[in-house]
Amino acid sequence: MAMSIRKSFRWLTGLLLAALCVTATASLFVNSRSEPHAVLYLNYQMIPRKIYPVRIWMVDGKLTNRSDQGVIWIKPGNYTFKVKLAKVVNLAYLPGLQQKLPDARQMQEMKLNVAAHEAYYIGAKFTASGKWQPEVWKIENTKH
Repeated sequence: MAMSIRKSFRWLTGLLLAALCVTATASLFVNSRSEPHAVLYLNYQMIPRKIYPVRIWMVDGKLTNRSDQGVIWIKPGNYTFKVKLAKVVNLAYLPGLQQKLPDARQMQEMKLNVAAHEAYYIGAKFTASGKWQPEVWKIENTKH
């Protein structure tokens, strides 16, 4: 009986490790600067330009599950991001924003083709009616 439990435990451990390896290799995010990657900057507050910080919640329909969202390294490619306003955005101070606007805190979709060695600054831009859209407000070359 004890031998059977040990074999089952080893088999289950091996299966979990294999699943983790597959997940790690299939990830869109890059963990090393040596891999070709693009950089996404999300937490830049550009008040003079009226650009506000955002958070990426989903990439191509999958939750990002990332807490380090100031800067994200991502593999080059075409992506569909689901973006939300960062919690630090105080909606009460935005000119023209209706306080009860139902989509002020809703996710917005953004399609973006990212290239290696490029940095993309992403933020939220509000219209006079108080609606917002994510936008890339700056792109620059990186030296990495």
